[in-house]
Amino acid sequence: MAGAAIGASYSAMLGGQPKLGATVGFLIGSGVSALELFIVQRRIGEPLRRMKLAYFIGIMTVLWMLIIAIGLQVTPHLYGMSEGLYPKAWTGSTLWQDIAFSLAVAFLLNFFGRIRSLVGSRVLFNFLLGRYHRPLREERVFLFLDLAHSTMLSEKLGDICVQSLIGRFFFDIAQPISEYGGETHRYIGDEIVVTWPLKEAIRGARCVRCVFAIQDLIAARAPTYHAEFGVIPECRIGMHGGSVVASEVGDDKREIVYFGDTINTAARLEQMCKQLKRAFLVSGELLSRMSLSSDILTEELGTMELRGKQQQVRILSVSRAA
Repeated sequence: MAGAAIGASYSAMLGGQPKLGATVGFLIGSGVSALELFIVQRRIGEPLRRMKLAYFIGIMTVLWMLIIAIGLQVTPHLYGMSEGLYPKAWTGSTLWQDIAFSLAVAFLLNFFGRIRSLVGSRVLFNFLLGRYHRPLREERVFLFLDLAHSTMLSEKLGDICVQSLIGRFFFDIAQPISEYGGETHRYIGDEIVVTWPLKEAIRGARCVRCVFAIQDLIAARAPTYHAEFGVIPECRIGMHGGSVVASEVGDDKREIVYFGDTINTAARLEQMCKQLKRAFLVSGELLSRMSLSSDILTEELGTMELRGKQQQVRILSVSRAA
């Protein structure tokens, strides 16, 4: 729809026929959307997404140019027009001018899309709106995921190899995080922090099922990890939800940060995984807000006082039925 609107506006400004402009814009928009949704963002597109940003944008621009050329050539035939009459009837410009305009729009959208992937769509959108220019209280769920045994792996594999493993692991789990509506808040060494709006997280226990999806992905790609790195990554996960304060901070590098006991509790639960020898710990307070299906098992581990907290927290281990 955006492509159709841009095409119609372009045609109207140059004295052409908006109907033809909307058609070619719709075709191009459909093509680039299909490329992004069904190739780039799927597993088949992983080699592309792993590339350096400059290479990625270059290849995507070439692919978009092919889609643009096809859209420009197909449109006149849909209206029974010959190629010789097409440019003048559509916009009064030449075919190459139309390609140049479409390519410029495609490049800008492509670049904007990659910037979105670097900072996160929600963060970018909120920066543009100025939503967190002043501190704002929200109800959110936080997940802290730590790659287990990273120190031992560093001694065994070396810093460079371990960093490659961490990079591959975080790249892989981005897919289930996105599929279950999570937002990657930040990376801290071998740890990743993921967050959801509370209502979205507890709907269908999406935040819990996201963890299961991550575990399934690790199991499915275990042979690949073992062949490339000689190990299969393991992770420890802590999760808690509640009230936080969000605010935009910084000047030369702006960032949206969250403050509050909710974040501290989630981080402490992740640290407790090692002590309690469990892979996934959730606070009782958060679980009480969710309706869990019969395939999700919980194990009461008691009420404990977490480091840095005065109030005790009810802790449960969460897993799936065999």
